[in-house]
Amino acid sequence: MKIIIIFLALFVSCKCTKTDVAKDCKGAEKKDCMCTMQYDPVCGCDKKTYSNACVAGCAGVKTWTKGECPTVKN
Repeated sequence: MKIIIIFLALFVSCKCTKTDVAKDCKGAEKKDCMCTMQYDPVCGCDKKTYSNACVAGCAGVKTWTKGECPTVKN
């Protein structure tokens, strides 16, 4: 019984959540940020498409890749 409790405690303590990933992905939003309206899409580490790198940076996204994020088909 003690072994089961120990394994259960270890399993719960090692659980990774989406919020852990989000903390590494996004920082604070920049309030006084200005960007052009140029459409040059980037995919943020939060899996959201931003109109350009400046907009992603203003949203607090730390990393992104060029191009739109892939869409999931239902």
